[in-house]
Amino acid sequence: APASAAVLKRQIKSLKGDSKGLHEYLATVPGESVGRLFVGGIEEEELMPMVRALDDHGVPADPSHVFETLRGVSKVPRVGITVRMLDRKDGARLEKLLLRLHPAKAAGVGYSAEEWDGVRKALSG
Repeated sequence: APASAAVLKRQIKSLKGDSKGLHEYLATVPGESVGRLFVGGIEEEELMPMVRALDDHGVPADPSHVFETLRGVSKVPRVGITVRMLDRKDGARLEKLLLRLHPAKAAGVGYSAEEWDGVRKALSG
C-alpha cells in the first residue's frame, strides 16, 4: 500500500492518462486502505481516473478488488459531496461501474447484494 495519501494522489495524477497503468497500480493497493489514505477527502480529479481505470480494466480482471476499492472510497469523508458535484457523464460512468459489480452480474464475488447496496448508496451522492 502507498505510504501516504500524497503518494497515492501523486500516482493517480501521473497515471491519469494511462488507464491500464493506473489499474495495475491500484491492483497493488488494498481496497480497505483507500478510505484511510483519503482521510482529507477525495477530489473529482482523483476519483474519476480511478473509476475509469477500474471500469475499463479492473472489472474484467478482479471485480472483488474493484468492489473493495470502491468500498474504501465510500468511507472517505465527504465523498457524497464529491459525487454530487460530478457532471452527468462522470456520474453515469460511476453508476455504470457500480451496476457492473452487482453480485448477480459479477460472477464468483464474495460480497453480498446488501454490501453492494450500501456502497452504491454511499456513492450515489
